[in-house]
This record gives sequence, structure tokens and C-alpha cells, in this order.
Amino acid sequence: MHALQTPLKLGPIPKHFRLPQGQALTCAEGTLWITSDALAGLGPESDVVLERGQSFVTPQAATYFVGAPRGSGVLLWASPGAAMSNPMETRC
Repeated sequence: MHALQTPLKLGPIPKHFRLPQGQALTCAEGTLWITSDALAGLGPESDVVLERGQSFVTPQAATYFVGAPRGSGVLLWASPGAAMSNPMETRC
């Protein structure tokens, strides 16, 4: 897998990424929506919505779809296992 470029500006059409377990994703601007079959076992409302400053850590290696439902958002990557300063996650 090639290195992920950061920051990454996203639009309303989700992009797919093959991510390892423990990959941290942080919303730097806007709102980001994250979904994956890997999240399906977490309950009926298993999509993740991140607002600016919130982060999410992938629970397992899988393909994740990330988009910005309100038009645009900026995604930052952290190395798997890196400590996050403000980890939060919100399910919708």
C-alpha cells in the first residue's frame, strides 16, 4: 500500500481506502462520514460522523468509505498506533 497523502480534501462522493487496523482519521475541517462493512457489527447505526477536531481509529483492517456529506471536509491521517490529542467518535 502506498503512503496516504495528508491533508486530503473530500467532497460529497465518498472515496474508498484500504486501511490497516489502528489507522487514525481526523476531521480537520467540515464534516466527514465514514462507513465500512467492518463497522456493521457495531450496531444498527454503525456509520461514523466526525466534526472538526474529532478523530476515529479503525477497529480492523478493511476498506473504508469516507466522504463529506455537507459538501467538503478535510481528512488528516495519523500513523497506526499514534496517540491522538482529541479522540472522539459519533455514530449517526
